[in-house]
Amino acid sequence: MKYAFDHLQAIRELLLAHDKITLLTDFDGTLTPIQEHPDLAILSEDIRQILLKFSQSRIFFLGIITGRSLRQIKKLVNIPKILYAANHGIELEGPGIRFSCAEAKKARYNLWHVYMRLFNALRHIEGIYLEDKGYAVSLHYRLVKKARDTEFVTKTLDSIIKPYLEKKILSLCTGKMVYEIRPPVTWNKATTIQWLLTNYLPLAFSGDALLVYLGDDQADIEVFTALSGKKLTIFVGTPTDTSAADYYVHSPEEVKSFLEFLYKQKDEGHHDLLTEGKRAI
Repeated sequence: MKYAFDHLQAIRELLLAHDKITLLTDFDGTLTPIQEHPDLAILSEDIRQILLKFSQSRIFFLGIITGRSLRQIKKLVNIPKILYAANHGIELEGPGIRFSCAEAKKARYNLWHVYMRLFNALRHIEGIYLEDKGYAVSLHYRLVKKARDTEFVTKTLDSIIKPYLEKKILSLCTGKMVYEIRPPVTWNKATTIQWLLTNYLPLAFSGDALLVYLGDDQADIEVFTALSGKKLTIFVGTPTDTSAADYYVHSPEEVKSFLEFLYKQKDEGHHDLLTEGKRAI
């Protein structure tokens, strides 16, 4: 990986070689810093205004790809008429699409059962946060300070989730200080983007358009690995992290600078902003 701000000329040439840009980005750790509690991750007004510019341009197609629930991410971003891919793609909502994975709906009972068992077993652990996201359950342990408590959380989760995993009726993945219990579906960020490219994006944004993707964790690294061909992938974090991304930036603050750079390159010479609500998809 190369530091993006040391290679702005090469990135600029790549951007200018394409008329259209599909901009897809993760939320937590990418647009906002990772917080001790997920409820504290608030999108800054500066970045929201930049995203709003993208959403109003004919040149860009904007989508947010996140592990959060659809209800959460729409409230946090609060920009209409863009694509929201929530719960790693299990829920999709945007111009011309509203989708919830049928297999995920069938898993709702099992997810709720696991949620209640985890709640009853771990509610005495200081710092634990259990999140019901509808089509997924997140077990956050970032604020658990005692090593023996962290070990207890892991052993308890393993014990509760094991029969569901053996029967392949739920799946388990990990993030940054969080366990994600999910339906046993093939939808993840990488497969969702491949599906969007083939089945959803307007023709102008699926053929010769440049796909720009930004993300920071393991689910995003899977996207970097899966994407090939015309793309620009940006990893957010330390360059020692393993990633197949083209470039990296250090932080969400640098993501803000990169988004400003991206918009400026394509906006110059293009006076095509639309008023909100009039964008044609």
